[in-house]
Amino acid sequence: MNDEMNFITFKYFLECYFNPSANYDELDKLMVDFNSFENVGHRKNLHSELLVLQLVKFSIMQEFVRKYGMRKMDDEKLKWLIQRMLEKLTR
Repeated sequence: MNDEMNFITFKYFLECYFNPSANYDELDKLMVDFNSFENVGHRKNLHSELLVLQLVKFSIMQEFVRKYGMRKMDDEKLKWLIQRMLEKLTR
């Protein structure tokens, strides 16, 4: 599985919105920004990718977030991140 191709919008979000300069308490604001600035197609793609990510092994998700978001996250933090993004994402 080529993660870069399967989760391209999530990768984009990690690199451009939730990059290492952002704090976890800024996630809601970043989601508002994403909803405001990105077109509906990008929002739908991110929603679909987040749903799939919920089914992926945590070790794969952790590596993906480490590689593209430059963050080390445990299982609980990953669950929180995906759930919070799904809650705040408008389609």
